Amino acid sequence: MAKYSVISDVSRTIVDLLRAELVPEPVAQSEQIGACDPHDRGNFVVGVHIYDIAEAGEMRPSGPVLQPDGSQRNPPVSLYLSLMISVSSKAEKETRTLDEQMIMGRVIQVLEDNKRLPEKYMPPALRSAGEVIRVSNVPMELEEKTKIWTMFSESYKLSVFYKIGPVLLESSVVTEPAARVKEIQLGLEQKERER
Repeated sequence: MAKYSVISDVSRTIVDLLRAELVPEPVAQSEQIGACDPHDRGNFVVGVHIYDIAEAGEMRPSGPVLQPDGSQRNPPVSLYLSLMISVSSKAEKETRTLDEQMIMGRVIQVLEDNKRLPEKYMPPALRSAGEVIRVSNVPMELEEKTKIWTMFSESYKLSVFYKIGPVLLESSVVTEPAARVKEIQLGLEQKERER
């Protein structure tokens, strides 16, 4: 289970994976790959956007989780993250389309070669959770993709869609264990019967 940072930790992991695999070819600098809003991508050539979060009800643990100190934490919520990766090249107009296609090909290749998020790119909090986080391509028709881009008031850009998860977001509600019995005092009647 991971703390409340799990969603941003997943984005950071995807960005770090892509930076390691796409730089310096086909993307010149790691600063050109990042998590951003599709409407405000700044200088990012490759943008990582989590656009939806859904509960993975079938994966939700049903009971409280026993902590090492004996306390109990409410069950975590199991989530799937919907991820869109888009490419917007800064190349000259004459070569921009081919540049975007080449970058997108490498993005797809990297994600298909990593069907589980690699631990070595995970932030410590996510790594220590010890979860296997899957990466699955979500096939979509162009009409569905266009609707997603319309949500951001943007025209469609070359993009791919993935489902990441499940990831477990731990509860902040912890119940302390009941006090342990330290001493038992027997009444006088009990002591006399034992003799």
